[in-house]
Amino acid sequence: MAAAILVALFFAVFMPAQTVSPVISEYTSKVAKGRIELINPGIIPLTVIMEPKSFTVSETGAISYGPLDKGIHVKLSAMSFQIQPQQSYYLFYEAQADSVPAWFVLYANIGGYHKNSNGMNIRLDLPHTVYILPKQSATKADIAIKFLGLSADKAHLRFSVTNSGSLFGRAMATELKNKSGTTEGNGFPMFPHYTRIVEMACKGDQSGSVFGLRMKGLKVEEPPSDPAESRACTP
Repeated sequence: MAAAILVALFFAVFMPAQTVSPVISEYTSKVAKGRIELINPGIIPLTVIMEPKSFTVSETGAISYGPLDKGIHVKLSAMSFQIQPQQSYYLFYEAQADSVPAWFVLYANIGGYHKNSNGMNIRLDLPHTVYILPKQSATKADIAIKFLGLSADKAHLRFSVTNSGSLFGRAMATELKNKSGTTEGNGFPMFPHYTRIVEMACKGDQSGSVFGLRMKGLKVEEPPSDPAESRACTP
């Protein structure tokens, strides 16, 4: 799969960009009913094979895919189909989980591209991620932030963000605030009983800086730091 993605990306300059929309969907109902749009802006028909998969995310954000969890039940309007040139295809799905929160990905394995000069087949894998969640989400009391020190190159401040609760949460964005202003970073999902390591770029003396995250309807920041704690980054 990794090789196929790399090949597809390498030859992306020679083909229009196929897309799946939306990339992420979240549901708080017992049955997740949704649709995704797959677009073929090119001049040749493409063949698509859908593959539901489960996934896990490491503390550094690396994603690992595997077979669909037996507790997640997915119905698709089609498992394989063709998308004609300059056309869109709408795929409908229904999903239920034996327990929530639950999450999985619908992978669109797209083929039909012309072989490259070396005779290699080109395939593009595009994901649509689905979250089935309870109406409640992680609270401020569930989230703990801890400063871990400087990165090995002394160019980043490292923090751990731990969700100790049983509910799912989502950091919409991260922030590092100091006298010089605010530096924003990307958000990420906060799975139940999960720790995420976050690195924020820094320069010079960062003493007094505060790391935090914006979640839906609330904001969480690290506790006050020790005044003697060194946060001197690479000049």
